Amino acid sequence: MGIELLKDLNFGDADAEAIVIDSEKSTLIKNLCDERNWVYIPISQTDFSHGGTRNLGAQLASERGSEILVFMTQDAVPAGPDWLDHLVAPIRSGEAVATFARQLPRPRASVLEEFSRYFNYPAQGRLRTRADIPEMGVKAFFFSNVCSAVRADVFWELGGFPDDVIMNEDMLMAAKVLRAGYAIKYEAEAEVVHSHDYSLKQQFRRNFDVGAFFADAGGMLEGAAVGGEGFRFVREQLRYVLRRGRPDLLPLVVLEAGAKFSAFQLGKRHRFLPLFVKKRMSMHSYHWDQKKE
Repeated sequence: MGIELLKDLNFGDADAEAIVIDSEKSTLIKNLCDERNWVYIPISQTDFSHGGTRNLGAQLASERGSEILVFMTQDAVPAGPDWLDHLVAPIRSGEAVATFARQLPRPRASVLEEFSRYFNYPAQGRLRTRADIPEMGVKAFFFSNVCSAVRADVFWELGGFPDDVIMNEDMLMAAKVLRAGYAIKYEAEAEVVHSHDYSLKQQFRRNFDVGAFFADAGGMLEGAAVGGEGFRFVREQLRYVLRRGRPDLLPLVVLEAGAKFSAFQLGKRHRFLPLFVKKRMSMHSYHWDQKKE
């Protein structure tokens, strides 16, 4: 986690303990954790993976008796003091076994950045079950570890996060949860500030990785049609920039859509590409060194 986030991190009235896993081995972060009696675990950057690192934190939390596991990235900032209470409330009540928070755009976010948050994280929460997969497609599996919570016993029953995927370990966990007959809730009242203003190059590299993820996901995401959701995103994005009085952004919307689509298609066919090409195209180039070809 970033030092500024940790300084301001507030659990409200929730009974919580923090475990900080730091791949930068920051002395400032270690000292802050020592001051607050938080568990500090330094790891090498070469040992980091989205699923494996979170599994490490989950294991440590479970050994310390945690019944609910909460996952949060270093660049997510709680929007209010009650974020954690709202996040875990559906798990405590038995309504769901996993939840994830609403993400709001950061201050001074770009128009396109704003739209991405509002499109993916609406103001209305929703409970999802296996029965929603035919209607929602890939959206049924949408789940974000930027700020999420999972009941510990179910987490381990389902084997934790996959530790060998390039990204979207949270989506595969959501798929396992739903297919096992449990419910997930998008908890819109739990709010964190988190967004990125990606360049065209970054958009391309990120969506190459998304395509690679879907190519390797196997049958767990069966029924998760992606194409229709992508077209809906672009259509609504065009409308959003016009409503905001920014027709000058229309060319950028089209360029971004083209970059995302072409990168996604290349990523889906990554098996035909040499390793050095995949590393150049990927946002998570370290993954290809870790992955056994």
